[in-house]
Amino acid sequence: MIGKRIVQSEAFKTAVGFSVAMVLKFIRLTTRFETQGMDIAQRFWSNDEPFIGATWHGQNLILPTFWHNWREMRILVSRHGDGEIVSKIMYFLGVGTIRGSGVPKGEERREKHKGKGGAGALRAMVRALGENISIGLTADLPPGPARRAGDGIIMLARLSGRPIVPVAATTRARITLNNWDRFTINLPFSKGALVWGEPIYVPRDADPETLEAARLSVEQALNAVAEEAERIVGRRPKAGGSKT
Repeated sequence: MIGKRIVQSEAFKTAVGFSVAMVLKFIRLTTRFETQGMDIAQRFWSNDEPFIGATWHGQNLILPTFWHNWREMRILVSRHGDGEIVSKIMYFLGVGTIRGSGVPKGEERREKHKGKGGAGALRAMVRALGENISIGLTADLPPGPARRAGDGIIMLARLSGRPIVPVAATTRARITLNNWDRFTINLPFSKGALVWGEPIYVPRDADPETLEAARLSVEQALNAVAEEAERIVGRRPKAGGSKT
């Protein structure tokens, strides 16, 4: 009982959040990162325009350390489970958060996600984008299937008028967990890759067919940047060649 109170205490969560943030900074500093498409993000930063940074679940651990140091960004973080610790980590990395979760497609799954703040989080993200604050979130939703873009990110782009920019970051040295999203824990002293994709816009007056086409475009773009990041660090073979 005492142990449970300690783990649930604010002091414990703050200590864990600070420790993880420092480890992530250390990994960033000790990893040789190769970047592709950085000009895409720089274009938005230079024009002082916000965007929706999208990635897959399980591939987002190191990404906050790359955020531009003068541009404000907020990350969508769950209201339950380890969300409080993730919020602490983001705080020590200088990134804001919005608490809530995406709403899966289908009435049955919507029912299971009641109380997780999906609608409120969507409103908060649209409001933030309107205030020139970029948003970062994962496109796929727990409990899966992994690597399938949900409808929430498409709705956010449609309502806000801001583009979705796919991004992936990985390292050659890492630990991959055997869970639904194959969560990756990056390790230091390795080769890394950061890959940005071209922005994807969703028209405000998009019909259902256009929305589905946009969802598939996000899915394909995220798979493309993730595969390129894997190739850069030597985890995927080059076209027509062997793994390096």
